[in-house]
Amino acid sequence: MWSEKYRVKKINDFIGNDQSRLEVVKWLKTWIKGMKPLLIIGPPGTGKTSFVISLANHFNYDLIELNASDFRNKGNLDLIVNPLMINNSIFGKKLLLFFDEVDGISGREDTGGLPYLISVLKNSNIPIIMAANSKNSKIKEVIKNSKTIAFNSLSPFDSYLLLQKLLTEEGNSLKRHEKLDLIEKSNGDIRTLLNLLQSKVEGDYDSLKFTNSVISVEDCINTFFTINDAFKLKTLLYQSDLLYVSPKFGSSPDERTRDIVNALYSSILANEKKISHESMAKIMANLSDFDLYVNKIFENRNWSLLRYANDVLISKLFEITRGMPIKYNQYSIPFPLIGSIFIRGQSTRLLGKTLSKIFHVSSSDFGLFYYLPLMIILKDFSFDIFFNTMDDAKLNEILLKEKDRLQKR
Repeated sequence: MWSEKYRVKKINDFIGNDQSRLEVVKWLKTWIKGMKPLLIIGPPGTGKTSFVISLANHFNYDLIELNASDFRNKGNLDLIVNPLMINNSIFGKKLLLFFDEVDGISGREDTGGLPYLISVLKNSNIPIIMAANSKNSKIKEVIKNSKTIAFNSLSPFDSYLLLQKLLTEEGNSLKRHEKLDLIEKSNGDIRTLLNLLQSKVEGDYDSLKFTNSVISVEDCINTFFTINDAFKLKTLLYQSDLLYVSPKFGSSPDERTRDIVNALYSSILANEKKISHESMAKIMANLSDFDLYVNKIFENRNWSLLRYANDVLISKLFEITRGMPIKYNQYSIPFPLIGSIFIRGQSTRLLGKTLSKIFHVSSSDFGLFYYLPLMIILKDFSFDIFFNTMDDAKLNEILLKEKDRLQKR
């Protein structure tokens, strides 16, 4: 993949964000113990990770790179970070700690990862750089305790310079309107620009056919199970608006709705009555294998393997799903049930929020471990009022309904 082949390795070879990159260099050159850590904020494909790696190499630092999956809870983070704080590099170099994808850190209050990270930021004796795709409420404390530098998407002019450089390297050329199409579709994302350019130059397929239309998630899934030619199915995936993402590292609402693994999973489950038990077992096992493949790529940051994702997906699902009457569904349940589940969920969420405080646990732990055993106990007792104040009338009503529902079962 050109995104790996042309990954920049020297700090002077980057294109775009000149002033921001200079600020990062100045921060590291002048770093002393007690200085705030550095947080680089910018959309995917702006070179945040590549620049930090090249920066460490340039200034002869040992780079310790962690991502959101490594610090989802305090225990994991402490095992990794604490030895770094009290020991020198085994190679005698200076240490640079890099937290990537910090906006993907778990926001749950019962994991302890985020509070521990903030305590590390305040008391670090080695330089720390972090990267995030965007600002959000989960990392407001991280932002408050850091020096922030923004990396912006590549400008059209910088994208054009990069295109020209790569075409010269490859000994190829494109027409002016083809270059402008690539620049528009990449939207300032360097990785996307490289992938689109490679697709165009190598001619394996005409990426998005260079039209203004992209196959939507819904149309892609509805067509996925009807195509009987594997090559045509691969072309469909390349022309679609779908993404390979990993929920472990956080994703935007747009990325979640375009997640191909989730779209296939929810659509297949919503149509489970049309599929035999044997076929469903095979489909879910193969889809699970593919899900592990995608998550391993993200966990190890081995982006070069993403080029094979469509082939792996087709090899897992093509033979066993041809001709199945599966239609796209955003949710993994039949549509008629969604309304009643949503209404009940709103009610039980209010109940869980109140009872979790009584039991001194998080609301998520209460829902997982306390709620059902409590209801099983209460269903055998006769009561009309569980909460004693007038303000709790709604909670009593919800509790009684849940009790009646369990008794009928």
